[in-house]
Amino acid sequence: MDDGVILSLADLNTLIDSLRSEGRRAIGPVVRDGAIVHDDIESVDDLPAGMTDEAAPGHYRLARRDDAALFGYAVGPHSWKRFLHAPVQRLWRSEGERAAARVVAEPLSQEKTAFIAVRGCELAAIAVQDRVLGEGETVDR
Repeated sequence: MDDGVILSLADLNTLIDSLRSEGRRAIGPVVRDGAIVHDDIESVDDLPAGMTDEAAPGHYRLARRDDAALFGYAVGPHSWKRFLHAPVQRLWRSEGERAAARVVAEPLSQEKTAFIAVRGCELAAIAVQDRVLGEGETVDR
């Protein structure tokens, strides 16, 4: 089994630049509205360097770490699901009026997306979601 690779900040930035230059949308952790959430990133400068989160029953807050770790936080309050399965998506529209009206299917998005900093437990949850929606009598495509 491969032990993986550790990227320098410059190499991670080059990776993000390359993904974006190939037309991919790069999604990763960012600080927004007092939480670490997943959203668009353009460079390593968008990542939550030196930030962590503290959670307890009825309590969540961001705190400064003693280092500049980019991914030194627990899994945040949001999942990757909203990027994998759009919460709102128009499937069709109608054109014309009354008897001349017809239903026109909306094309599905073919956007290429790259996820940065997906945790192992999140990958497992994505795999479960794929099984639930991709197998059985009522496959959701």
